[in-house]
Amino acid sequence: MNKHIIIVFVIFLTSCGIPQSEFDLVKNENNTLKKRIDSIEHQLNTLEYLVDNSEVVLANTKVKELTSTYNGQSYKIKIKFPKGYENGSEKYPVLYVLDAETNFGGVSYIVQRLIKDKLIPKVLIVGIAYGTDYDDFYKLRSRDLTPVEDKNLRIGGKQYVDPTGGAPEFTNFLESELFPFIAKNYRVKEEERAIYGHSYGGLYGCYVMLKKPHLFNKYLLLSPSLWFKDNLLIKEAKETELNLKPTKLYMASGMLETRIQNLQMDFVFTLNSKRQKNLELKVDVMRNETHRTVFGPGFTNGLRYLYSEKKEQ
Repeated sequence: MNKHIIIVFVIFLTSCGIPQSEFDLVKNENNTLKKRIDSIEHQLNTLEYLVDNSEVVLANTKVKELTSTYNGQSYKIKIKFPKGYENGSEKYPVLYVLDAETNFGGVSYIVQRLIKDKLIPKVLIVGIAYGTDYDDFYKLRSRDLTPVEDKNLRIGGKQYVDPTGGAPEFTNFLESELFPFIAKNYRVKEEERAIYGHSYGGLYGCYVMLKKPHLFNKYLLLSPSLWFKDNLLIKEAKETELNLKPTKLYMASGMLETRIQNLQMDFVFTLNSKRQKNLELKVDVMRNETHRTVFGPGFTNGLRYLYSEKKEQ
């Protein structure tokens, strides 16, 4: 039934002197039906989005689906193989990419160019996505990439609060489900894991390094949202006794994102003050770059640093 017809029907009932109880019943049924219509419209929009965004296929890629027992989420795992993978027996380092919903194509291209110029070794890329529409993607990443719940958080003038605090469950998914799946099905060096994250993804990378430092030995973190929950992770970095295996960390932000740049430097200063022998760290503040434009140069420079065999002074 069309929403406009329902509204006219309710007006008609009101004008005919219908008892209040019957009017309330029709009104409740109207509200219930409206919610169902809104839900169906949302599902149709999601299906249209998936149809419109599922036609382009990158060469040397596969997509697998994994459902986590920790949070019940179904993840689309996007895998990009280095050239020659199918006909060889070599094992490869793995680069795990957050937010692969939006960045998998750009990440894959930059990696491919750097490999071709022999600036980094061949790597297997594993992108973590959801296979959903734009709005749901941002809600799900907010849930998975933030360390604790913040019921008061509103970003960009939103009237609702995005879900937060799912990083522990997401980390369990990585460690106990995704890593074993990749190790079982593909030729990878399990001791060579890198993670790339931007914004909330950068925040998550900082969280993992503090809480589960054994999971990765390389971190490429751009414009980390260290402002989250009143600079929570900077405070925790000061209080945490780090126990790192040999680790390389690259962090970068844009000069035009002042707050994030300053908090990034606070985090780096805290790490340096702990004098970690096993940590090699480089930080950049990129001239004329914003929160969004930092991706290209930051990701490129970060990969070159992480996979360089030379130790920078």
